[in-house]
Amino acid sequence: MQLTLAKIAEMVDGRVEGDDSAVVHDVAEIQKAKKGEITFLSNLKYEHFVDDTEAEAIIVNEQFKGEYKNLIRVKNVNLAFSKMLEYFRPSQTRPEPMIHKKALVSEEAILGVDIYIGPGVIIEDKAVIENGAVVKANSYIGTSSRVGANSIIYPGVTLYHDCTIGENVIVHSGVVIGSDGYGFTRVEDGIEKIPQKGGVIIEDNVEIGANCTIDRGTVSNTRIGAGSKLDNLIQIGHNVEIGKNCFIVAQTGIAGSTKIEDHVTIAGQVGVAGHIKIGKGAQIAAKSGITKDVPPGKVMFWYPAREQRQARKDIVNIRRISKLKEKIKKLEREIETMKG
Repeated sequence: MQLTLAKIAEMVDGRVEGDDSAVVHDVAEIQKAKKGEITFLSNLKYEHFVDDTEAEAIIVNEQFKGEYKNLIRVKNVNLAFSKMLEYFRPSQTRPEPMIHKKALVSEEAILGVDIYIGPGVIIEDKAVIENGAVVKANSYIGTSSRVGANSIIYPGVTLYHDCTIGENVIVHSGVVIGSDGYGFTRVEDGIEKIPQKGGVIIEDNVEIGANCTIDRGTVSNTRIGAGSKLDNLIQIGHNVEIGKNCFIVAQTGIAGSTKIEDHVTIAGQVGVAGHIKIGKGAQIAAKSGITKDVPPGKVMFWYPAREQRQARKDIVNIRRISKLKEKIKKLEREIETMKG
C-alpha cells in the first residue's frame, strides 16, 4: 500500500508543505524513519531528530517553526499519525464468528449473533454475550454477567458474576473484574470479612490494560465511565466511580469509595486514598499521593499532593535547607565571636 502526501493530507485534514506528489509506503519513528516512510513530531523533545531523519515526510502541528523538505501540518498530530498507523498497519481482523468446540458454554447463557467464543472459554449460567462480541481463549464469564456488543475480551480475562461490560469495550489479558473488595472489620478475636454484594459496571468504549484488577462494590457498583482508558497494572478498589473520558496510567492504585469526575488524568504510580473526590478535569502528576479532595481543574503533584506550582517551590526550598543550615552556623559563630 502507498499514498501520496496529497492523499494523506486529505485523510488527516492537513496541509502539505513541500512535494505533495511524494509517495509514502509505511510509518516509522522519527529517529528510525527512512525514505518512503512518514513519521510525526508531537513532542518537541524529539525535535533534534528532524535534522537527521530520512523520512519522506513529517506530520507536525500547525505551530511548528522548523523546516523540512516535506511537512504535513495538522491540528492534532497524534490523531493524524494514528490514522496512518491504522492505514499502513491495519489492526488484526476480528476472528470469524464461531463457538469453539473446546469452549464450555452453559445452556442457560444468552448468546447473540456473530459472536466468537475461543477455546477454553467458560461461560456460566445466565451470562449474556451480545452481538458481535469476541471472547478469546481461556477467559471466564461468570453467572449473570454481560459482555456488550462488539466488545473484545482478550485471552485469560476473568469476569466474575453480576458484572457488566458495555459496548465496544476492549479488555486485555490478565484483567480481573469483580473480585471482592478489600472489606474487613476487626472483632475481639480476629478479623471478619464484610460481604461484597455489589457488582462492576464498565460503560461503553472503555479500554482496560493488561493485568488490571477492578473490585466489585460492597453494596452498590464499582463503575468505569464511558470512554475512559486504563493502562496496565491498575488497581481499582470497591465502590470507586470513575467518570467519562479519564486517562489512568500504569501502577496507579485507587482506594475504595473514591469518586473521580470526568476528564481526569492520573499519571503513573499515583496512590489515591479512599473516600475522596477528584474534580472534573484535574491532573495528577506521576508518583503523587492524593490524600484529600482535589478541586476541578487543579494540577497536583508530590506526596502528599499539592498544587503543582507550590510543590515545585517546596522542592526547591528543601534543596536549600543544607545551604541555609551552613549560613545559620556561620551566623552563630559570628555572634559568638562578637560576644567574646
